[in-house]
Amino acid sequence: MKIDDNLVRYTVETLLAAAALTLGVFAWFIDPVANQRALGALIGSALVIFSMMVYAYNVPSLTGRSNSWLIAGCVAAGVFLMIAVQVSN
Repeated sequence: MKIDDNLVRYTVETLLAAAALTLGVFAWFIDPVANQRALGALIGSALVIFSMMVYAYNVPSLTGRSNSWLIAGCVAAGVFLMIAVQVSN
């Protein structure tokens, strides 16, 4: 299985969509009162993940230089999640 196969692309996009949906549901419905300080970081992380999903859908190939944007997006989403964890404590 190559990284440019449609199955791999759809799997990556589905995982990113599930992550964005999970963060959105948690931020808006499950814990809106206790973690209001972390709301901005959680929504920021969800938006970064959503933008990575749109980028992975629109880019013609996942190999080469385009992987650096996906890795940078993962790092940015991780930073936002770490900020949310630090702020909520």
